[in-house]
Amino acid sequence: MMAAVALAAVLGGAWLAAVYRENGSQAILLPDQVMTLFPAPKPLSAFAFTDHENRVFDLSSLKGKWSFLFFGYTHCPDICPTTLATLARARESIAKTTAGAKDVQFVFISVDPNRDTPSKLGQYVTYFDTSFLGVTGDNAQLGNLADQLGATYQLAITPGMENYPVYHTSAVFLVDPRTRYHAVFAPPLDAEEISRRFKVLRELEGPKAT
Repeated sequence: MMAAVALAAVLGGAWLAAVYRENGSQAILLPDQVMTLFPAPKPLSAFAFTDHENRVFDLSSLKGKWSFLFFGYTHCPDICPTTLATLARARESIAKTTAGAKDVQFVFISVDPNRDTPSKLGQYVTYFDTSFLGVTGDNAQLGNLADQLGATYQLAITPGMENYPVYHTSAVFLVDPRTRYHAVFAPPLDAEEISRRFKVLRELEGPKAT
């Protein structure tokens, strides 16, 4: 019944939130811009990246896990480090829940493969959390996944300029264990709010998501 109520509310333009009571928990609906939940999650098609340990990271790497995906680059002066720090706190909070974080992964997708080598990506993402993954690929593969998620980015490469800027979305995309684009978290991001909404979503989905 909770799932039906939540779905109906999403279709009506409401957002999902949670209230916890002494005799259990229940989902309620509040005006909220933290998470957009899709009533019909979109299955993702094949892509192929390499992670920071030089392993293949592709569609199969998302199966069986809730995956938080964030696009950025290691030379990013503000949005990327702030977002990764927030996601690290969100992961810590999720790990404290009953379900834990064993079926959850956080993936930083670099859209700047020219500068972001596996070694650099590894040093960067593990600074925020040792479990975080850093991945990248060629422009075609990056564009492939970005298009599926509606993520935008642009490299402002100038000849002779090493520290060129990269403009990219600051949203965090959530893919469910069935490799479907399930929800998106919009900035400004808050670790506790992300954790709270994810907990409710995971409870609503239950075994269906695996």
